[in-house]
Amino acid sequence: MNRRTATSLFARLRALALALALLLTPLLSLAPARMALAASPILVSDCSGQTGPGRIGTVIGSATAGDTIQVSCSGTIPISSTLTISQNLTLDGSGQTVTLDGGNSVGVLLVNSGVSFTLNALTIAHGLGSGLGAGGGLANNGGTVNISNSTFSDNAAGAGGGLANNGGTVNINNSTFANNLGDISAGGLFSRGGTVNINNSTFANNRVVTPGPGSGLFNAGGTVMSISNSTFVGNSFRGFFNAGTLTISNSTVVGNSSEGLLNNGGTVNISNSTVVGNGSVGLFNNDGTLTIGGSIVANNAGGNCVNDGGTVTSQGYNLESGSDCGFTGTGDLQNTDPKLAAALASNGGATQTLALLDGSPAINKIPASACALSTDQRGIARPQGPACDIGAFEFRVPKLSLPGAITVNATSPQGAMVSYTATASEPDDASATPTLSCSPASGSTFPIGTTTVTCTASDAANPPDMTTGSFQVLVKGAAAQVNDLITLVNSLHLSGSLQNALDNKLRDVLTAINAGQTATACSELTDFIGFVQSHTGKGITQSQASQLITAARQVQAVLGC
Repeated sequence: MNRRTATSLFARLRALALALALLLTPLLSLAPARMALAASPILVSDCSGQTGPGRIGTVIGSATAGDTIQVSCSGTIPISSTLTISQNLTLDGSGQTVTLDGGNSVGVLLVNSGVSFTLNALTIAHGLGSGLGAGGGLANNGGTVNISNSTFSDNAAGAGGGLANNGGTVNINNSTFANNLGDISAGGLFSRGGTVNINNSTFANNRVVTPGPGSGLFNAGGTVMSISNSTFVGNSFRGFFNAGTLTISNSTVVGNSSEGLLNNGGTVNISNSTVVGNGSVGLFNNDGTLTIGGSIVANNAGGNCVNDGGTVTSQGYNLESGSDCGFTGTGDLQNTDPKLAAALASNGGATQTLALLDGSPAINKIPASACALSTDQRGIARPQGPACDIGAFEFRVPKLSLPGAITVNATSPQGAMVSYTATASEPDDASATPTLSCSPASGSTFPIGTTTVTCTASDAANPPDMTTGSFQVLVKGAAAQVNDLITLVNSLHLSGSLQNALDNKLRDVLTAINAGQTATACSELTDFIGFVQSHTGKGITQSQASQLITAARQVQAVLGC
């Protein structure tokens, strides 16, 4: 091969390589695009039915493990056959108002063993479970279920009308279980085995048909359950039935038709919670172990506590309205009215709470060193005052409303009388008025210069919660007022000669004041007033003259002329 032929062949190879590169570049660029597409949510765009293009049943059936299914429509989706979750999925209704409705004929959701399922911002309603542990709203058969910002309402089953957990893990946050029905047990939630964590949630008005162990929540033996920052209200027959291991903190159990809690051979630990106004016994311990600290148990119709063959241990700082709980530990209070609000209310946080009223004996009773929790049920920091409060509610310190910095002119050598408005209120008890004291008091004579006013608001607790704040009052003396007078002169748009004459006279006054020559300053001010009077109507208007003379005479008063 000669040199010319070799050169030609090399050129052709280069051209071929370039052509291949141009051909492959668009194809290669598709790879990241496909990856990005796979990471995007799959949309449920049609809320009118379960099956068909863009409908929830079809979308779940075509999803792959790890997908997020985003509902992009609002409405009530009729569920005619249970939606089975057989692989890891997320179902998210954020930004929409979506109800999955079982029509009182089928269970709505079933999660298989070993599957991780996340449910966010959806309502699960009118599901019907077909047996014990079937779960009308959701049945978890050994999977891991994460529920947030969701509502389970009007579902029914033999046990676990709202949700049944069968040996799996359930995490519930910022959600509501209401008006669910259990035929023989657990209108709200039933769990046998596994782990359940409930936080910032409400179980309300769940009920059972057959009296017995039924309750808003049933924790069977072998289940480890933790409940925090939650409210159990109006459930029938009781708030909780426990035969497993149950921890309750920062929670409110109120107005359930029978016991607040029945512990049947299980282990219960309660801290900083409020158990009041239930239709039977507040805490019934039957052959179990119950430990309680920092909690209120009061005004339950059948007595506050019954211990039948088990062990009840006070960890201290409990308050009971009677003495049947036997709270005699450190800081315990018996036969004491907790002074609570008459009803649950939205006092902040994710759940309704029972507020302590101003002066409640539960306020400031747990030493800061013994505070077990850093916040209350609402998320309010503990302690607010010198110590933590008993129960799920931490009473907030008084709120001060103070003026900003105040500046006035002295009216005499002693300064000026200054009036101001300072108020205080109780953030958690609008009917109460804190004690407010300020020093110096409004209406006092404040000396020339800057004075700090300090105000303190105190509530009726023993010891009280106190809030302290301050603001400043500046009283301008003679020199400052003369400088202001010079500024006034220069703002009146007088003739140049007239303005200069007035400025010079005032500068003479200022020099005398700064030199401590009060008599000279008084004389110079009299000369200034006379000059203004002589030029009224002759370059100085009547209104301008009145302003200048009034200001000058006030400086004379401050100097004591």
